Amino acid sequence: MCLKYNSDYIMEKDFDYNSIPKTYLYCLNAKCTRFAKCLRYQAAIHANPKLASISVVNPSYIAGQEKDCPHFQPDRLSRFALGITNLLDKIPHAQAVRLRDSLYSHLGRSMYYRIRNRERLIHPEEQEFIRQLFLRYGIKEKPVFDEYVELYDWKE
Repeated sequence: MCLKYNSDYIMEKDFDYNSIPKTYLYCLNAKCTRFAKCLRYQAAIHANPKLASISVVNPSYIAGQEKDCPHFQPDRLSRFALGITNLLDKIPHAQAVRLRDSLYSHLGRSMYYRIRNRERLIHPEEQEFIRQLFLRYGIKEKPVFDEYVELYDWKE
């Protein structure tokens, strides 16, 4: 899943195209000063040739604002967590119940159990929310997730 770069700073073709959502917005602006480090551009130039069409950012819209492009997405892996089966184990019961209820409220009960059962990844922003929730409840230990995986963040 890790990507390698050749000498021209172009993504190698061992990329898993199936991980890109169908609604992902690509970019083909080769005049951009940050194209070599933009995930949208790198994904676009290696788009699956079996795709009849892809959605792209309008180059006229972003012309001249490359430094502050609202669609720029860094071409780097993010650290997602997977599973929270032991998240509340070392926390006193009363605090654990309140914390779990706060997670239910924020994520929804169904999503909480999908995350708990390792059916859905925990985005870095959600991990930070959980860390802040621990602090809010006076828990100084950092949350412990079951495992971590490094993947591209195809957020929109």
